[in-house]
This record gives sequence, C-alpha cells and structure tokens, in this order.
Amino acid sequence: MGFAQDILTSVWRDWQIVEELGRGSYGTVYKIRREYVGREQFAALKVIRVPSDEERADFMFSSKSIDEQREFCREIVSDIVGEIELMSKLSGNSNIVSYEDHEVVPDGDGVGFTILIRMELLTPLAQQLANREPDEDEVVRLGVDICKALELCRKQNIIHRDIKLENIFVSQSGGYKLGDFGTARRLEKTAAGLSVKGTYMYMAPEVFRREPYGANADLYSLGILMYCLLNHRRFPFMPPYPEKVSYSDMQTAFNERLSGKKLPPPANAGKRLSEIVLKVCAYNKRAR
Repeated sequence: MGFAQDILTSVWRDWQIVEELGRGSYGTVYKIRREYVGREQFAALKVIRVPSDEERADFMFSSKSIDEQREFCREIVSDIVGEIELMSKLSGNSNIVSYEDHEVVPDGDGVGFTILIRMELLTPLAQQLANREPDEDEVVRLGVDICKALELCRKQNIIHRDIKLENIFVSQSGGYKLGDFGTARRLEKTAAGLSVKGTYMYMAPEVFRREPYGANADLYSLGILMYCLLNHRRFPFMPPYPEKVSYSDMQTAFNERLSGKKLPPPANAGKRLSEIVLKVCAYNKRAR
C-alpha cells in the first residue's frame, strides 16, 4: 500500500489508507479515513493505474515510441474520466453510489497515469451475503432499489452494462445501491455501435450476440442476479444445489440460455416472484 498511500497523500493530504477492500483487473479499492472538525470520516478510494501494474513492464518495452505510449495512455485516461463524469451526474441519488472527488496524477516516467476516485464507503452485497442466503423480501427490496437506479440511468441515457453481485452495495440504512460504472456508455453512441462489455454470465443475449440493445439489457442482468440469489447462487440450467458445479457446467448453462430455452423457476421463490423474475429474464428483449 506504500505507493497508494504516497500518491493519496500527494493529492488529499488529510486522508490515510486504513485497509485494502478489494482488487480487480481495473483497480484496487481501499478504505480511507481522515479527521475533520474533530470527527472521524471514512470513504472508499479506487486507485487505477494506466497502464495497469500487470501491463506496465511489457508496455514500456513495446515497439511504440515514448510519444505514442503517452498518447495511448492519455486516450485511456480520457475514457475513464468520461465514466467518472457519469458517476458525478448520478451522484446524490439514494440508490447509486455517491461520487465525491477524483484526480488524475501523471507518473514520474512521463508516460503513465494514476487515477484516484473517492466515493462513499458502503458494504458490498457479496460481503453481506457471504455466509447466508437472502430471503424473498430482501431480494424484492434489492430489485426495487436497483430498478430506481436504472430508471435514473435511463433518464440520463446511460446503460450500466455490468449489473452483477459485485457491483451492488448496501447502505447503513439497509438500502441497495448500484456502483461501478466502469463499463457504462451513453446511449448517444447508438445502440448498434456499442461494444460487448460486462460479465458474460449476467449478460443479455442480444449484448453477447453483438446485436443492437438498449436499457432493458440492464433489466435482464438484474433479473439474472435476482434469479441467482433465489436459486442458491446458481445461474439458470446449472446443476441443482448442493451438487458441484464445474466450469463446463457454467458454459453449458450459458449456452442453453443463449439458445432461448425456457428458464426453470428459481428454487427459493414463490409463484408470483418467480413469474416477475422470469419475465425480466425473457430471451426476447421486447417481452421484458
């Protein structure tokens, strides 16, 4: 955490890293704190390296000139900053993770950059459900709250494109919030031209097939998330709990969904809730 703390102090000197919360291919998230007017404050800090730590050595020894490398990194940073601006526009909504501030810091090599994003500190839903199954009421509340978030996204012409367990957070009051707009894009870029992004097991069929898609692709992903939470964390067509699940089982299950095969109801949902979830997961996007 030495590098992260050093660069955090250089930008926001009052903040200190408390612990690492998570690490992924697009950055590391930390819990940070500061003393402000005699009170202790906490936030979440996301640190993104461009190029990433994994890419850095190969990138520096590539055939590109220093100017080409610098321009390449600038384009990536510009894209990420665009996503941060989406977060800022949605900030303040009770069902979307609140953005607080960001900074782009050039690296000492004159090529790469480090991006710092400060956000409100919340509990990841995956952490809250680590040792238990949610009941129907919890899943319904989650569905309602994330639908509210998606309605705001729709009004701003935004498709999130990565609705999944890891991108849902829980507030102190128990409300559910949508976070990580790292794959979001404005609908203004035309549905036909949008790229395939997101986590494929939650992905709507039309997105995976590179067909034109719209905001109801996010609805499909939310439906699949609710299905899993009501089905012992198993996607449709996976072996029933408590049988073991292999990688080939996951591939087969996804291919069955892509084929348009009718989904079985989730194991732990009543009739009415099953009907709602299955409708949202409809293969035909116009039926959702």
